[in-house]
Amino acid sequence: MAFRQRRDGRYVDDLPALRRIVPYLMRTRIGSQVFFPQRIEVDGLLAWLAETNAGRPHEERVTLFHVFLAAIARTLRLRPEMNRFVAGRRTYEHTDISISFIVKQGMRDDAPESEARLVFTGRESVDDVRRLVDAGVHGKREHARGGDDRLVDFFASWPRPVLNGIASSIRWLDYHNLMPAALTGAIPLYTSVYVVNTGSIGVAPPFHHLYEPGSASIFVAIGRVAPQPVVDDAGQVVARTCVDLVYTLDERASDGFYFARTAEVFRRLVSEPALLADPDLTVDDLVPVWPPPH
Repeated sequence: MAFRQRRDGRYVDDLPALRRIVPYLMRTRIGSQVFFPQRIEVDGLLAWLAETNAGRPHEERVTLFHVFLAAIARTLRLRPEMNRFVAGRRTYEHTDISISFIVKQGMRDDAPESEARLVFTGRESVDDVRRLVDAGVHGKREHARGGDDRLVDFFASWPRPVLNGIASSIRWLDYHNLMPAALTGAIPLYTSVYVVNTGSIGVAPPFHHLYEPGSASIFVAIGRVAPQPVVDDAGQVVARTCVDLVYTLDERASDGFYFARTAEVFRRLVSEPALLADPDLTVDDLVPVWPPPH
């Protein structure tokens, strides 16, 4: 069993036979990716944000991005199978809940950008997440160099043959569960979920690929807030404020039925963010009937 152990994941030894075989048939993360678009009505979320931020100083304001991160972390705690990844043809479950994202130091084409990776328990309130994000992002925007930045700076000017050799060595070490903790800690692609908030620049979410290096089995692209036509309970087409998302998933890590209920848990937490204040709510509390009646 020792050769199956990883520093960043627990080996899942109770998979059905088919799930154990699939990584040998679908050998890469990119070759196993599927896309799942979702539209979430956020009128309730926007009203909650307005009420929560009333009277707060600007630096303590909660944003839509904070709510999404809190909901992702909570969802992964409630639905741990979504926190799995495949490495060396074996399935593991992350030992923590982590979310990575790009931090751009300014809204200019030439503004530097870096990557941030934050670790959560999945029990955080939205304000807890705001404080974690502020602490993690502030240093990046103040030009502090994180471990990932220093790693890139160190290798960027090396000759191509050397970089090819280093990249091959990293793939070999990762396949055989021999990656040093310093490397997995410094590379933000070793994470539960990678998130991009394209809505912050007013564009729709892309159908983004997964990253072959690292351990992220989920990529979440968050689009802009915009009115969309929605059919209400009376069968009428009405305008509602919505956010479109696109999830990119490694189908080897979990199955579609499990993810479908997971997406509904996430939708409920985002559309009713007051639920995030209670860390003891269960999946059955949030989605008591599944599949939904037709």
